[in-house]
Amino acid sequence: MPFISENKLEEALVRAVKSPATAPDFYRLLLESDLLVLGTVEGQDGSEKFSLEPGGQLQLVTGDNNGQKFLPVFSSLARMQEYVKEEAKYLSINGRALLDLTRGAPVTLNPASEYGREFTPGQVEQLLNPVAPSASVMPGVSDAFYPMPLINALTSVFEKHPEVQTAWMIRIGIGDQGTQVQPLVGVETSGDMAALVADVERAAAQDAAGIAFDVQRVDRTRPTGLASALLQAQPFYQRTVPGRLN
Repeated sequence: MPFISENKLEEALVRAVKSPATAPDFYRLLLESDLLVLGTVEGQDGSEKFSLEPGGQLQLVTGDNNGQKFLPVFSSLARMQEYVKEEAKYLSINGRALLDLTRGAPVTLNPASEYGREFTPGQVEQLLNPVAPSASVMPGVSDAFYPMPLINALTSVFEKHPEVQTAWMIRIGIGDQGTQVQPLVGVETSGDMAALVADVERAAAQDAAGIAFDVQRVDRTRPTGLASALLQAQPFYQRTVPGRLN
């Protein structure tokens, strides 16, 4: 069946999969919206839908993916019904509250649907407690800076380079006082960085003329320079399996 969005969260999820630059809006709605999770509250019995009261003890149903346990959560009843083929008890809980209650567990949003998202425990922690790069690096660094002509030019290049996995962008302060700002682009790639940068510069000159920026390689295992700050930002580009948001 075709995927039909049931609410604003699912609309944002579809947009984020198709255009990763819009992912921050999806993450915001994920924390603000009510999510469905299979399980019950200890001591309650009755209808298929429960409410979590203060002090209630959750008994949640986990899933298994090649021997790895995960917590399946759902953005709507329709998404849950794609996963569960028989009558089941479920809870409706605010997204932030649910992720806070289940810290340390891998979480998969809509595991049986065309559009979904897998979260590692570390990614859940980052969602709940984002660390602004400016707090750990230097004044004038921010991840809330997305010049769209440059984003579009970079994305068009990265889509043609299968070795590019992820890209981030932050704003850095330059000059003696750090008063001049420009984007810094971090790229996770296994390919020829010099050739990639040459392609990026050609595309930017054509489609984002006048925007000064720097590019650096990001190695997650050995972050150098401002790579640590870049890794704290939400990626604006990720190579994904169709229908899944990384």
